[in-house]
Amino acid sequence: MSPEDICRRLGEKKTKDIFQELTTEGMKKVMREAKLPTTRLPSHTSSKKRNADWAAALWRGLSEKPLTGAAAMLLFEWLTKARRPMLAQFLTAIDVEHQDGLTEADFMQNTPPDKLLASGKKLLEQHDQKEVAAYLLFLDATNKSEIFTSLALEKLIGGPATPDKSAAKPAEAG
Repeated sequence: MSPEDICRRLGEKKTKDIFQELTTEGMKKVMREAKLPTTRLPSHTSSKKRNADWAAALWRGLSEKPLTGAAAMLLFEWLTKARRPMLAQFLTAIDVEHQDGLTEADFMQNTPPDKLLASGKKLLEQHDQKEVAAYLLFLDATNKSEIFTSLALEKLIGGPATPDKSAAKPAEAG
C-alpha cells in the first residue's frame, strides 16, 4: 500500500491530526514536498488557523492526486518526531541498536520476517492499532516488502484506499 493510500485510509481527520502534530518545520517540509505554498495569509490570524489551513490544503492534495512523496514525508516526520517510543519498542523487540527509536540499520532486510511479524503483533496489542497499522504498512511500502500482510492491517487502518468522488456529487435530475 502506498504512503498516500495509507493517508487516505486513515481518513481526513486522522491525517490532519497527524499533520498538526508536526513542528512548523516538519509541516513546511511536507508542504514543500506537496508543492503547496507555506506563506502566511492575512486570514492566518494565529498559528492554529495557519496550521488548520495547511492541513486542509494538504488533505485536498492527498485526496485528489498522487502525492506519494508528500505522504511519505508526512508519515516519516510524524513517526520519527511524534511516535518515537513506539519505534523504539519495535526496534528493541527485534534487537536493533537505536537512538530513542531512530536507527541507520537496514533492519527490514536483516531481521527474519517471523521476528518482524511477532514484534508487529506485539505493537498492535500495546499501542493504538490504527497508528501501528500505519507504521507497519509504511515499513512495507518503503521497503517494497509484504512482511506484515498476514496481519490484515488494511482492516485496522480503516476506510477505502481511494475516496469515492461520486458520493460527493449531487445526483443529476433526469
